[in-house]
Amino acid sequence: MARAGALMMIVLWKRYLALLLIGCLLGGTAVLFVYGREMEQMMLVRKSLELQNKKLYEENQELKQNQRVYRKKQDQVIEEVRAFVLTADQKQPLHGTIVVQVVDLIEKDFASLKGKKAEQVAEVHQVLHEMLRRREYVLSDRTMVEVRIKTVFIARTLQVFVTAEVISDDVWQKIARNFLFLPPYIST
Repeated sequence: MARAGALMMIVLWKRYLALLLIGCLLGGTAVLFVYGREMEQMMLVRKSLELQNKKLYEENQELKQNQRVYRKKQDQVIEEVRAFVLTADQKQPLHGTIVVQVVDLIEKDFASLKGKKAEQVAEVHQVLHEMLRRREYVLSDRTMVEVRIKTVFIARTLQVFVTAEVISDDVWQKIARNFLFLPPYIST
């Protein structure tokens, strides 16, 4: 009996050992299964974060490029001045030579703005309006032309749109008398 009891103990011991090993295998498998799913989820989240990071990096680069372009536009300087003369009186259009001379005089007046930043000129646009609010030019043939500003377009090319009107000779003579401090002409 002792032998039978010893055999029984060995069989029970082997059975318990087998059950212990099967339990370890099942537990290990369950742990690997659960952590495998967790690891798979973490890998998907990691991949998603990498794609988002790449997208944000590209957007950042694009914003930096747009900022460089914006700064270049801000640092835009006036390279050229162009004047355009509109006729104040549509019934009597100005002669071509008068228009050319007025354009030349206006462009000479604004030549000092060449090389200035367009942003700076835009900040003082009121000065431009005051310069040509009611400007009078004497042309080479002693014709007097009154120039009034209509529109100013400030970019790399400063465009000035003005109206011009020839002042009649009697007005010219009155101005000369006032300039020479002669007694004013009183008509009766």
